[in-house]
Amino acid sequence: MTGFYQTAVVFGVLGLLALVLRYFAGNDKRPVPDLDGTDFGLLNEVAVVPTEEAAIVLVQKLKRNGVRATRSRNAPYRVMVFPADVANARLVLRS
Repeated sequence: MTGFYQTAVVFGVLGLLALVLRYFAGNDKRPVPDLDGTDFGLLNEVAVVPTEEAAIVLVQKLKRNGVRATRSRNAPYRVMVFPADVANARLVLRS
């Protein structure tokens, strides 16, 4: 009978461990990663330019005026800012 109880305890502990792991790590509801490079998350596009040099110039201009900005890696190059900075970025780029 001792072997039966040991086996039952082992399966009970494994079942409990499986439930704990399922609770803490099993509900991964994160979105699928963007593999085609078109989803920029929280960033909003404020300009599209054909060359990397033009994108770098615009990003530097925005940064000099206090707007956090970045650019995409592929052509056509997109200049992007956070939603709170969109209005300021458009004003800076207009001038």
